[in-house]
Amino acid sequence: MHPRIIIADDHPVVLHGIRIVLERHHMSVAGAAADGAGLLDLVARQPCHAVLTDLSMPGTGPDGADLLDTLRRRHPALPVVVLTGARHPGLLDGLLREGLHGLVDKSADFGELPQALRAAMAGKVFVSQQLRHLLQSRDLLLSRSQAPLSAREQEVVQLLGNGLSVNAIAEHCGRSAKTISRQKAEAMRKLGLDRNQELYDYLQLQRV
Repeated sequence: MHPRIIIADDHPVVLHGIRIVLERHHMSVAGAAADGAGLLDLVARQPCHAVLTDLSMPGTGPDGADLLDTLRRRHPALPVVVLTGARHPGLLDGLLREGLHGLVDKSADFGELPQALRAAMAGKVFVSQQLRHLLQSRDLLLSRSQAPLSAREQEVVQLLGNGLSVNAIAEHCGRSAKTISRQKAEAMRKLGLDRNQELYDYLQLQRV
């Protein structure tokens, strides 16, 4: 019996390509969804051995870290592999620490998709080659610098996660907006985040 996989991506062409690759590797697509709501509905109705999903899908239902958390709570034994174009190590590392079974780079060779799913169904964690190199580089940098977030940087990150702006944090903490901006930038550097959207994604992950 071929493993039954539920797949999710908001691009029909990507879903079609994934289906072809999995079927060529003797896997059966049990269903396909285009957003978080559709994926959760499919998993609730269709028996499957694993899920392969995009990390970010606009549409109805939860997305990103919220979607993964919902899957984990409702189906704790179900292996989940994420297909992503994300490059920020802090987010990728956080996903793995939260119990994700696999990470596959969207630019990876198609052959990594069945590899990741088979590893996940065997109880192993799979990280595609490019993302593995990225995480290894981050680990090396952290081991050399030994630079955790300072108490003030941690405070700024926490308040950003609570929805406060830089100016609101400055007023709350009795510091200048320039100082808060500098502490935010330093925290992002230590976390391996380059853009504000990456910081937002990281903060979303920390809340689940």
